[in-house]
Amino acid sequence: MLYQTKLTENQTIELLMKYLIKLGWRIESHCLDQTRGIDIVASKNEETMLIEVKGARAGDYSPTKKRDYFDSGQIKTHFGKAIVKMMEERFKNTKSTLAIAHPDDENIRKAIGNLTPLLKGLDIKHFWVSENGEVKSD
Repeated sequence: MLYQTKLTENQTIELLMKYLIKLGWRIESHCLDQTRGIDIVASKNEETMLIEVKGARAGDYSPTKKRDYFDSGQIKTHFGKAIVKMMEERFKNTKSTLAIAHPDDENIRKAIGNLTPLLKGLDIKHFWVSENGEVKSD
């Protein structure tokens, strides 16, 4: 089995921002480390996109780091919180595009990969971010 780097939330945010910039998006704001708020706010033309990003593991200096990477229960909990956050944003920002992003990680795909396509029904995009900077959506 190939060793795969487990991306932190910060690494995932940074890779996704680079990708969005290449597509012509302007990054209005972003949150790293323990900063609260929308992880990435990007704009292009008249569209604003709000993105909640999750990682495959805690950051090296995270005060809550206990494992090398998140287990399936933590992945599902983080996903549920991201969905609720985006639904709250939908209530406040009715015209914004909403999205959730995860590292393209085997454990995350196994835990929630069959659920991410259902986000379309909530009008929420989903991005899979690879450590090489490639981004896919479903």
